Amino acid sequence: MLRACLISFVIILSGLLTCAAQCPSNKYQWDLSVSYGYTTNGISYTDAAQDGNKTISQYPQPAFFTVRYFLYNRLAIGAGAGITSEQGKYYDPTHLSSQAGTYAASSTTMAVELYYVYHFWKFVEVYTFAGAGPSFISVSSTYTSPGLGFPSETTRNTIMKGQYTPVGIRLGGRLGGFAELGYGYKGIINAGISYKLGPTCWWKDDFR
Repeated sequence: MLRACLISFVIILSGLLTCAAQCPSNKYQWDLSVSYGYTTNGISYTDAAQDGNKTISQYPQPAFFTVRYFLYNRLAIGAGAGITSEQGKYYDPTHLSSQAGTYAASSTTMAVELYYVYHFWKFVEVYTFAGAGPSFISVSSTYTSPGLGFPSETTRNTIMKGQYTPVGIRLGGRLGGFAELGYGYKGIINAGISYKLGPTCWWKDDFR
């Protein structure tokens, strides 16, 4: 995942060299967004005692707040912070039909992102972005099978997470809605609303 993010950063930066000269000068704008995602992957953590014998009953649905700043018309840097949670059950590895305990996991992720707009139409943006940052994870476990010998516990861990979104679409002017397809800390599907700040409504122009 992190390797794919690094490759994406290199591709986007190389595209900037040609884009900066030919795109209209519509930089120095802010974009604020809130989003909600869906994923079929659980929260990744490395020190849970029963990580290999768990089933997820409530999958994570990440919620994020993201701020982006356009350095150029098509290129922006950003920072995002989000939270998500997960619940599930542990099973006895010697008797997989027997429940051994329950757990609740939560994570807070903070990431930096690089954002590139493929193309502008009036009130439409098609874009991609990649990001990476630390995720602070807490897992509270309660074991109901005394034969396992594991006490009830709360573990904490910090891991690096990445996000690569090959395509996203934003519709609207100063206030708009967006939907994204990708993989990583924001989920497979991510959607929300964004608000653009700036002295001019440059996103309403006809970009060619």
